[in-house]
Amino acid sequence: MPVKDKEKKKEIAKRHYAKHTAKIKAATKIGKEKYRQKWRDYKATLSCVQCGENHPATFDFHHVVRSKDNKKVNKLLTNGNYKGALKEIEERCIVLCANCHRKLHDAEYQAKKKKKEAEASLDYAVTSSNS
Repeated sequence: MPVKDKEKKKEIAKRHYAKHTAKIKAATKIGKEKYRQKWRDYKATLSCVQCGENHPATFDFHHVVRSKDNKKVNKLLTNGNYKGALKEIEERCIVLCANCHRKLHDAEYQAKKKKKEAEASLDYAVTSSNS
């Protein structure tokens, strides 16, 4: 018979955990290790889309479109959401090695900087021609 009282449910859960702590911790550890291994196996199948680097330790997952809805892959994995991380990668990310990822962001920064400089000089030219 299900218990409806929240406080009573908490108490029952506490007692159960206290009684079975070692068993619960062991099962949790096994489950986490299973997903870690799955993740390592998945990363071993990937390679950088720009240079072809295939060492799993070098991979970064770059969101192609910046959005508030993007979820950080490392946060999903930290929270044990392996399926969510895979979904995020498949739908919104490209795989880059750390070097290519840094180079991509530097190129984005340089392009943004050039655009601002061009706009500033255009504004200056328009302002000085009106004087």
